[in-house]
Amino acid sequence: MKKSLILLAFLTFAFVSGQNDTKTFQDLKQLEGKWVGTLNLSNGESKPINLHYSIRSNGSALVEESNEGGTEMMTIINLHNDKILSTHYCGARNRPVAELKSNKNGRIKFVTNQKRSGLDVNKESFVGSWEFVIMPNEKDEFTYKYTSIGPYSFEAEAKMNRVK
Repeated sequence: MKKSLILLAFLTFAFVSGQNDTKTFQDLKQLEGKWVGTLNLSNGESKPINLHYSIRSNGSALVEESNEGGTEMMTIINLHNDKILSTHYCGARNRPVAELKSNKNGRIKFVTNQKRSGLDVNKESFVGSWEFVIMPNEKDEFTYKYTSIGPYSFEAEAKMNRVK
């Protein structure tokens, strides 16, 4: 009986988690298009940021192409087996892979899985987390945040506006 209850709890968690990832992926797909903003870093620096989101691979991937003050990068967010992952191809020449941490009240947060990414926070800097703040009734703006961790650490935030 106890084993049955544990199995039922695990399956319920897996089902609800998969539903949250699927919903989050649908929420993120509404970003399709071009966006502009100013990225403000916690070290006082600011620079222009341009984001372009496109839905690819028969709807299974959302590609983010970014340009931060002349540094081009790419992130692929995909849904695989009802689990959402984000793989970022960084200007720092590394590849953080992030997993969905939460989606609450329009705040979607991903956290880098260091082991899966092959990254060591003691040796290199990389994006440790991303956050998208997407308000349900606002289709032309959202807040884009991320943190860089490691030897060169900072927080960055931009209010993004849709280019019409």
